[in-house]
Amino acid sequence: MKTNLLLDLKSTPPWKQLKNQIITNQFCDYKNHVNFKNMSSHDLIYVLVDKNENPQLIKGSQGDVESFCIFSTPSLKERVLKVWTTNTVKNSIEKSNRNNKLELETSPLKLMMLGELVEQLNTREVETSIKVNPLLFENQDNNDQTYLAEEVLFVPQRDSFTGKLLLTDPDDAKALLAINPNDQKRFGIELVFYMLINRELPEDREERESALSEKIEELSFKAPRVPMKKGSGTFLTILLNLGSDFEEKAFIRNYPMFDSYADVLFVTSSLKIVTGQLDEISYDGDNIDNIFGPMIKWQRNSALSVERQSL
Repeated sequence: MKTNLLLDLKSTPPWKQLKNQIITNQFCDYKNHVNFKNMSSHDLIYVLVDKNENPQLIKGSQGDVESFCIFSTPSLKERVLKVWTTNTVKNSIEKSNRNNKLELETSPLKLMMLGELVEQLNTREVETSIKVNPLLFENQDNNDQTYLAEEVLFVPQRDSFTGKLLLTDPDDAKALLAINPNDQKRFGIELVFYMLINRELPEDREERESALSEKIEELSFKAPRVPMKKGSGTFLTILLNLGSDFEEKAFIRNYPMFDSYADVLFVTSSLKIVTGQLDEISYDGDNIDNIFGPMIKWQRNSALSVERQSL
């Protein structure tokens, strides 16, 4: 097992802590109960809920990230009722006899569609994560407890001011006011925004390169773990406002999406809409119809092309 399971919260962002809390990143021989590649927003899952049947947050010791949790089968709930150690995980995840101080034994499970859970949680005004098939692990070197998980998901935050779904700071969302919610509803298009703005980055060259590398790593980890509702078009939209074509190009790639019907698109500081393969989607910016229309058309043609290749 790797050392330093619990990282310093002061210097480690939550997404990195969650990455470190994926079981296979700690135990390379562990076999997941769920095939993450085949999961989608339309899957039925079992949600840990409280006595009022509201999704329940779980958190171990200080080094853990507070998250909601879901299970692929009800029997896996037992994994959060007991404490696991390195030996019990390695020995076919055998149960220990120590009680969990959080006393989750009384917490029921609720069957629902994953997309419905995400929609319920996106009104929270904080970063929100979901742990898939978690187990309560104790590091015997320091007695810290952490909920490790087979996978983690990220819930986009619905900004109360603009109504947009975001993976980044809502303070940067004012620019999205130009997208009228009524137009978005009229088109039935689903959009989640990730915004990268120049003022958030250091000016020193070395520090800036390090910060950009960290942002690329973050986006590479988060993008495939964001469940999205299916619409006439479904897009994770990366807004790049770095003022440098070279820096912005470093972010543009085909990130795999959680849902097969979703795609990633990039909007550069020069207002070009670009695909992960650096193909530009031409549009007329005079009205929103001539922006949403080409995006949806590109996605449909792209999906049709993939379908033909699979025949």
